[in-house]
Amino acid sequence: MQHARPHLQTHRRAQGHSAVAGAAYRLGLRLYDERTKIWHDYRKRKLGEEIVAALTLAPEGAPDWATDPGQLWNRAEAAELRKDSQVARDYRIPVPLGLSDDRAAEMAKRMAQFIVDELHTAVSIGLHRDADVDALGAVKPKQKQGYHAHIYFPTRRLEQLEKEDGDGTTKSDWGLHTKFAFLTGRRSSSDFVERLNERWANLANEFTAANDLPADYTHLSYVRQDLPITPQPTLGAAVVAMERSGFFTRKGNAVRDIILPSALYEATHAVVVDAQRQRAVDDAIRERTDPAARAARLAAEASHGTAAPLQSEGVTTGPLVQAPLAKPPLTAPPGSLVARFHAAAPAPNTLEERQLFVRVLKIVALVERVLAALGDLANRFQKHAEDQGRRMAAKLDMDYQLDGCRDQRAAAKEKLEQWEANHKWQVATARAFGGGEGGRSKAWQSLIDAFEGSQRRMQTLKAALRSHQVHLDTFAVEKATLKAEQSDANERLRTALASIVAMSPGAAAPLLDVSQTMECEWIKAAMPEMTAGSEVGANDPEIGGEIARLRPSSRRSVGSP
Repeated sequence: MQHARPHLQTHRRAQGHSAVAGAAYRLGLRLYDERTKIWHDYRKRKLGEEIVAALTLAPEGAPDWATDPGQLWNRAEAAELRKDSQVARDYRIPVPLGLSDDRAAEMAKRMAQFIVDELHTAVSIGLHRDADVDALGAVKPKQKQGYHAHIYFPTRRLEQLEKEDGDGTTKSDWGLHTKFAFLTGRRSSSDFVERLNERWANLANEFTAANDLPADYTHLSYVRQDLPITPQPTLGAAVVAMERSGFFTRKGNAVRDIILPSALYEATHAVVVDAQRQRAVDDAIRERTDPAARAARLAAEASHGTAAPLQSEGVTTGPLVQAPLAKPPLTAPPGSLVARFHAAAPAPNTLEERQLFVRVLKIVALVERVLAALGDLANRFQKHAEDQGRRMAAKLDMDYQLDGCRDQRAAAKEKLEQWEANHKWQVATARAFGGGEGGRSKAWQSLIDAFEGSQRRMQTLKAALRSHQVHLDTFAVEKATLKAEQSDANERLRTALASIVAMSPGAAAPLLDVSQTMECEWIKAAMPEMTAGSEVGANDPEIGGEIARLRPSSRRSVGSP
């Protein structure tokens, strides 16, 4: 089963983490951090919208403050004295798709209760609704938008200690005391994390089975299951934010290099499977309407001793005529390339054509993303050229000023040397008494000042010139990087167009018709060798090699909720 797995993350003060801030974010609250004297306000993440459920659990018999997030997490911060302390842990679990808000909240609560019982500590739960776009900024279908839960707990055990008072009596003292030392290292925490993940898998299967959903969740990695699947690399919050804002990144491109070939191969391979399934349906219909076809199949079964497969060859009744079908519903925003292609492409006539049309739309969406990347690269190239031009103009102006400054310095030096040659006795006397400014005449000092000033001016210009050259060298490196990104984008565009032509050669014309000027130029530049000389993309050697390269034998994508 390909699905996301739980993840246990440690929050450290040395990395700027605050347990109070973490709890405020996960619960959607406004909390005051008594250690840093800062308010953390996340109330804009409204309960019922982004945050489905938020609550705090504590062991039986715990004091009231243990279920008060403000008091609990300030006490957790106060219990840690080191500047590099571990202040909290966040166990993030994916919730299976298909569960309701109430059932998802119940699963998160039971998972949190397991941690409460195992560690005897308080736990804050934040059940969040997944974003409507994935990490790369692509819109998720409604059926792929689920939940994830943050189970946030301190690094110490909640326990009651007894201490003697001055008069010999004892008083109970509830607090966060004993450190979970076994969770500080990867090896020492492996057994506990394994039990956590196993508990999550059991709960996921229990809740999916109760809702008549496939109960095939496991906490085992692909390696432990001996599956030849490469997980997607982690992008990180900063990269995800850039990708969702429309900026393409190197890490995002690496993920796309995994997703795109797998998606294209699955789409093209599904066409063959659908065609075989449709042929089986057509043969079954022909057998019911043509006794000769049924008799031929039964005779073949009797001669071979096995059930012969249904064959449509040799049947003279001709294909069944189906009424034209409506286009699949459009989910892309109006005005997008997908929407324009959806409107311009002819309606499918058969169920097979309709299924093929849906897959082509998916590839067109990938094409639109790559075209957006090329558009962004074009803008960056233009800005790069303008900045480089301005920097080059400034360098040339600095070169001109430096040449003029050299002439001024040479003239000042000549005047100084000539004056000193004409006043040798005065120069010798001044040097004999230390050569300070007090022994020089005003005329002599002014000539020295003019020479030294031109010298300083020239050194300043040289430093500025070196700075300009460093920036120009940086521009050269940036240009090479932009060219590499452009080459990668063009390769992804060529791959996507190859798959479209292979699946539906007739889709190329409407795609070009609805493309805007620059989009059309990029598509034409990537498509000539694919469309020339063959109506069926799979028969073209160039495309055949491309589709073969798309087979996910070495890399396959892993979906994320």
